[in-house]
Amino acid sequence: MVRIYSRRLRPSPSMVVAFLALVVALGGTSYAVTRLPANSVGSKQLKAGAVARADIKNGAVNGAKVAKDALTGNDINEASLAQVASAVTAGSAAHANSTGVLDKIAYRIGTASVPAAPDPTTPASAVATAACDGGQLVAGGGVKVEDPDNTSVIDSYPDAGGRAWSARVDNNDASAHNFTAYAICIPALAAG
Repeated sequence: MVRIYSRRLRPSPSMVVAFLALVVALGGTSYAVTRLPANSVGSKQLKAGAVARADIKNGAVNGAKVAKDALTGNDINEASLAQVASAVTAGSAAHANSTGVLDKIAYRIGTASVPAAPDPTTPASAVATAACDGGQLVAGGGVKVEDPDNTSVIDSYPDAGGRAWSARVDNNDASAHNFTAYAICIPALAAG
């Protein structure tokens, strides 16, 4: 009869050292993966959409690091912006008073008729004037002719000491033609 002795297997000391080395090696690798050196990850290592706004530290991104035209109005906190220099002037009381003038601009017209030319070589001429109301000055003006083929504007100018706009028109036709002078009037206090 054969006797079988049961003997417990014990690892040899070299096997124990090898096992411990394996455990330390694996543990060291996982440690190295969680501790990356600074600036070692760039855009090539990141997947598209991998970084969200919440992942970025406040103040980590400045204007030098943002691509041109990459931001929209929704990305900007308007409360953090300073007032534009010209907006400071626009908000002043002096500017507010002068912009109120724009609400008081008035347009005036003056019409006239150029008589028929006395003969084919001599044109007839007429003047129309658009006058501003009392307390107003003319800021600009113009003229419109009814028949540009047979009439021509000779001149268009401020008149009456800056209180009207006049236009002179010539007519080479055998018929009379109408024309209109226009004045852009503003309060006299606004001139200056």
